[in-house]
Amino acid sequence: MTEVVVSTTLPKSTDTVLSCSLVAAGAYFVDSSRTSLSAPMDAQAQLLSVLMERYAKGDDDVFEQVYGLMAPQLYRFCRRLATRTSEADDCFQETFLKLHRARATYISGANALHWTFAIARSVYLTRLRYCRRHPEEVGAANDVAEQDSALPADNVSPETEVLAEHMLDVMAGELRRMSEKNRSAYVLLKEERLSAKEAATVLGTTPVVVKQRAHRAYEQLRAALSAAGWREHGNEAT
Repeated sequence: MTEVVVSTTLPKSTDTVLSCSLVAAGAYFVDSSRTSLSAPMDAQAQLLSVLMERYAKGDDDVFEQVYGLMAPQLYRFCRRLATRTSEADDCFQETFLKLHRARATYISGANALHWTFAIARSVYLTRLRYCRRHPEEVGAANDVAEQDSALPADNVSPETEVLAEHMLDVMAGELRRMSEKNRSAYVLLKEERLSAKEAATVLGTTPVVVKQRAHRAYEQLRAALSAAGWREHGNEAT
């Protein structure tokens, strides 16, 4: 069997970029006005599906391409699931190992990233059950927000970066406190931009349930941001 070497070193802090974009777009703001950038991002799902088909048939030469296309979004998803850097790293690496072992089961034409999201969630839930049974083995680890805050986005003013990091801290803390089911639904719908039907396939439930869970998560995040002094653009401050 071909050895799979997985790295968790990624080129950009997507969370900091996302937070800066929210501040810059005026989706949320505080009393002082700030300026910044917008950050485009999208995936090449069709190409990834074609490459995954080749990988599923035993073409190991395409693994680096599969990894390169999949890793940024998959790692972000693992970080949102686990909420702690060391746990996210382990989840990310184990997901790729399981993907490698299960590649022959990949169905041609399926969305490879969504299929891998389902693997990652299964890995995380398995690890979560183990940690609950063996709490003494769970060591202290840095929160992902600490890791993200050390990685500035390009072309961002210092003021906007501070605001973005504050928003990120609030959101990361609240995501960590909410239930895994609500967190996963919110991340897939709002951050990964899956449809309710696609997210339901990943989570093994119905689109209606996914929407309900994501809405509960959104309301929880909105309340936390409001309590921290943020308010949505166009709304009166609470």
